[in-house]
Amino acid sequence: MGDFPGFRNKLPFLGYLAASACTYAISHIIALKIAPTRPKNTDVFADADLIFSLPMYSLLSFLAIQGTRDHWDKGYEAHWYANEGSARHFVMLYAAMNLVHIPITILKRQSKSYKICMTFHHVLSITCMLSGLLNDRLYFFAAFDGVCEVSTLALTTLFILKDGLVGKGSVVNTLITINGVVLWLTYFVFRICLFPTWLYFFLTECYYHKEQTCDKISPFEVVMYPCANIFLLFLSSMWMIQITQGMLKQIRRRKNATTAKYSVDAVSKQD
Repeated sequence: MGDFPGFRNKLPFLGYLAASACTYAISHIIALKIAPTRPKNTDVFADADLIFSLPMYSLLSFLAIQGTRDHWDKGYEAHWYANEGSARHFVMLYAAMNLVHIPITILKRQSKSYKICMTFHHVLSITCMLSGLLNDRLYFFAAFDGVCEVSTLALTTLFILKDGLVGKGSVVNTLITINGVVLWLTYFVFRICLFPTWLYFFLTECYYHKEQTCDKISPFEVVMYPCANIFLLFLSSMWMIQITQGMLKQIRRRKNATTAKYSVDAVSKQD
């Protein structure tokens, strides 16, 4: 283990792991406290997961964007071998959070297929991130991938609104509609467009600077990183269909509700 250049990441990674676990513990306590005000069939683990996810994905999104910006225009050497800054901290936090999230995924009341899919996603992501930490490289590409969590933040916000964690009413319904559109836009830009762009950057730099890039890293990294992005693109494309259907359904519902309100108001005025 000590032969890996990334062994220096051990203590800060354990710190992020402890912080993530503590954040979830606090979130679970909050979920238990509000449980009496929630519907009887509410899943406490699901509520705790939403409370936990909001600050975690906010921080992950910030670190990913900052880490990508730090090295965006610094050339392939920085993309492959720069090992300081926000991108490195993003990788540590992402791996730590996903380790904490695996048991949450299993404990939540979800379909078996969803649990299998999400657990595989977490294991794949953690494997790639820990590989980068151990070898102390490719942080830029990890952060570039991590910008996709902006869409996860929008999804978390939508679930918080739809599940009634901040109350219900016309204002919340309007926010749900707006957030549904925001989710669609962020999913399209930060997943459907981002993953092919990531593949273009990685493969282009590997092609034009092969001796300085792909030839200097392990075959695992050369193969697994692009494959992980292809898998994420496939998964995101499947989810994009569901998100599009949900957004259109919500827009039609709001349109019908508005039309009905105007009709009632018109009849009332005639009376």
